[in-house]
Amino acid sequence: MSTNYLHDHLGPGLLEEVAPGVFSYVQPDGTWFINNTGFIVGKSGVVSIDTTSTELRNRAYIDAIASVTPNPVTLLVNTHHHADHTHGNYLFPDAAIISHTSCRDVMMATGIPDYRSAFPSVEWGNLQFRAPDLTFEGSTKIHLDEVEIELFDLGFVAHTEGDILAWLPDQGVLFTGDLIFHGGTPFALFGSVEGTLAALNVIETKGAEVIVPGHGPAFSGSEIQEVLTSQRVYLEFVQETAAQGVRSGRTPIEQALATDLGEFEHLTDSERLAGNLHVAYRENSEATYDWVGFETAIADMIILNGGQLPHCVA
Repeated sequence: MSTNYLHDHLGPGLLEEVAPGVFSYVQPDGTWFINNTGFIVGKSGVVSIDTTSTELRNRAYIDAIASVTPNPVTLLVNTHHHADHTHGNYLFPDAAIISHTSCRDVMMATGIPDYRSAFPSVEWGNLQFRAPDLTFEGSTKIHLDEVEIELFDLGFVAHTEGDILAWLPDQGVLFTGDLIFHGGTPFALFGSVEGTLAALNVIETKGAEVIVPGHGPAFSGSEIQEVLTSQRVYLEFVQETAAQGVRSGRTPIEQALATDLGEFEHLTDSERLAGNLHVAYRENSEATYDWVGFETAIADMIILNGGQLPHCVA
């Protein structure tokens, strides 16, 4: 595998100290399987928030941690079960892994799915499955020397059935996982449009100074309200588009093909509209809609993408 691979594919992650001892690791361009991670450095250990998708990207993340501290990663948080946040678990053999109970359940049921047929150009590497060791529901606290990290769930389905957030109250930093796609199209296919909207309210009430999303740049200050508003407006657009489709008697893909994205045209991965509409139809009380399953919804996303597989340069 070429050592220049990451540089050929939009470069390695961007490491930034967003608060004393707290680092974000943001991977451009934040599209399919190019997620963010982060870590907190203590006197003797490190807590990592998520891993990433391919072996090479995970090893680059490990190198980024080593560039800051020689301390080992002793605890790893999985914010949800999706592969781009959990594929690298096995590369942290000395860390205990913690997640929501539902996150581990899904991971145990699915293992490492074969994405090579869907994304044949990606160099996945020698991935090995590793599930979380510790699970919880509700909230729990991690104490890394003087640093307190609060992990909490939402109590409802949002991006997935088992989303958790990592909140550092003293530093004002919130890691949201994929409850936020900054600059990208929010994606609720494996969860709930209604729930993702409700999650944004939970995020807002924390009053964070810095937010590290699951994809896209970290943001702070006045940007926080702007980003939360933009995510809400898109999700409400999905709900209204679904309502139009129901009234018109269209299927989700028919409605997606008939929809002008307008102000949302600039968002990456716009084909997610088709998948999101399947969820919004399911949640629309006026719809007579039977859930078709993930495979059909993903096939509709490919149709909306002009018959092409989703853009992925992981």
